[in-house]
Amino acid sequence: MKEENDDIVIEDDSDSTNSLDAQKKLREKVKLAEAKAKEYLDGWQRSQADFVNIRRRDEEAKAEFIKFAKLSLIEELIPVLDSFNLALSHPSTSSGQAVDIKPIYNQFFAVLKQNGLEELNPMGETFDPKHHEAIGTVLTDDPEQDHKILEVIQKGYILFGKIIRPAKVKIGQNNG
Repeated sequence: MKEENDDIVIEDDSDSTNSLDAQKKLREKVKLAEAKAKEYLDGWQRSQADFVNIRRRDEEAKAEFIKFAKLSLIEELIPVLDSFNLALSHPSTSSGQAVDIKPIYNQFFAVLKQNGLEELNPMGETFDPKHHEAIGTVLTDDPEQDHKILEVIQKGYILFGKIIRPAKVKIGQNNG
């Protein structure tokens, strides 16, 4: 009597040699099936890991995009900050009364700061061309002020660690 099931042939023979051969063939088929199953499992696990990595990279890219999506709006608002800074450095009067815009400036800058903007006011720091734009020099007799920022003409701004406008500065130049 022969019974077939997925290429597995079981023969009911009384001959022991045929029976041993059949068992050997079955063991070989089982080993091949196990090897195939392991290969498929390994491939599936690699695919799962690749999928998880792609999802993570996609989430990181989205977060980075969201951070800098506001960049163009903030770049348009920076001249308004410059105007505020100019107005704050030259107090004006309107019909004899002092106009105090400092609270409005503070509120405006607080909103921008909540959205990742930082002010770069490097007064007294050593000049760094990555963060500052030199637009002039100031002659000094003090050797410690050589290559130091002695005057900030226009503040710079950083958005989430990326410089979106370098500070415009004058640098000390030692006479000696």
